[in-house]
Amino acid sequence: MIRVAFVLQEPTPYRTPHLARLAAHPELEVLVVYASRTVQRRTWTIEDDGAIFLSGPTFPLARVLHHDFALTPGVWPLLRRLRPDLVVVGGWSVLATQLAILWCRTHRVPYLLMSDSHLREPRPQWAGAVKRAILPHIVPQAAGWLVPGTLARRHLAAYGADERRTAVFPLTVDVAELSARADAQRDQRDDARAAFGIAPQAVAILGVGRLVPFKAPDLLVRAASRARATSGVPLHLVLTGDGPLEDDVRALARKEGLPATFTGLLEGDDLLRVYVAADVFALLSRREPWGVVVNEAMCCGLPLVLTQAVGAAEDLLEPGGNGLLVPSGDVEAAADAIATLAADTTLRHAFGERSRQLISTWGYEESIEAFVRLAREVTAER
Repeated sequence: MIRVAFVLQEPTPYRTPHLARLAAHPELEVLVVYASRTVQRRTWTIEDDGAIFLSGPTFPLARVLHHDFALTPGVWPLLRRLRPDLVVVGGWSVLATQLAILWCRTHRVPYLLMSDSHLREPRPQWAGAVKRAILPHIVPQAAGWLVPGTLARRHLAAYGADERRTAVFPLTVDVAELSARADAQRDQRDDARAAFGIAPQAVAILGVGRLVPFKAPDLLVRAASRARATSGVPLHLVLTGDGPLEDDVRALARKEGLPATFTGLLEGDDLLRVYVAADVFALLSRREPWGVVVNEAMCCGLPLVLTQAVGAAEDLLEPGGNGLLVPSGDVEAAADAIATLAADTTLRHAFGERSRQLISTWGYEESIEAFVRLAREVTAER
């Protein structure tokens, strides 16, 4: 068996089931270590999966790093005790992952570098300069690389990753299971829409995500409001998520005169219900490494409106096939895309069917076999 230690920033509800599937593989012993319960101030619920959580003070550096910074020197003696054959390092921007890379280099243990960053993410000049100075000393030295999709693959290749040893380890959901659950709720769609305050004749535009600046909920409100005015179609915006911008976004929707429902954070069947109630899914983020909500929306058969900043768009959006792609920050383009879908029921249904087809191959199974092949290769060399 290959003893694999994952050193990651924080647990997420879409990664933990994937790791559990990986741990069930007969050739692997998987140990999961997290720097913190959360470094991005998430409020979702995570089931205890037996992972190890490091302890240490956390510095609130979200404005600089897009996440908090946990001081966790305990990862070094922990890795010594775990004695892994292979370490998977989730990024390089917290102390736990930085020390994990250094530990692997010092002890000559191969590491796989996992990253969802991409070159379309807006970054200040100083951040770009730091990456150009540091990543050539971290990326090429890895034994292999794990990415969620095409944009992250290009990003790592730009810093020296070998594409022949780069495997897709997607940010996704259990596609078959979620699709089946969505289908089972179809006969309750009218009741769900009524519960969310959506009028029977209205086209429901759904946004799912934290109400924080880079997710651009304000832009979605403005775009939906303009689409409502130009299309002549009654629109209802549903925003699912919580965050510091909620009061401001609510006020903006009232000012625009846009019918809107703010559901707060939803999980499990409650979250699925809002997807089933919707007609169009929109993610207009200004910065988005991937966006697993796109996978969820596609499982539920929704047409998409995404910005070019959304990492998932490169792999999961087929412009003119299952949705429309718009420039990040362009309210007019987003409004036109929403209006186009709102005005054409046949187009929405065709795009939604294509979403289901495209997402069908983005489950866990293929990535697990790809991971095992890569793990065998790099540990055999050691």
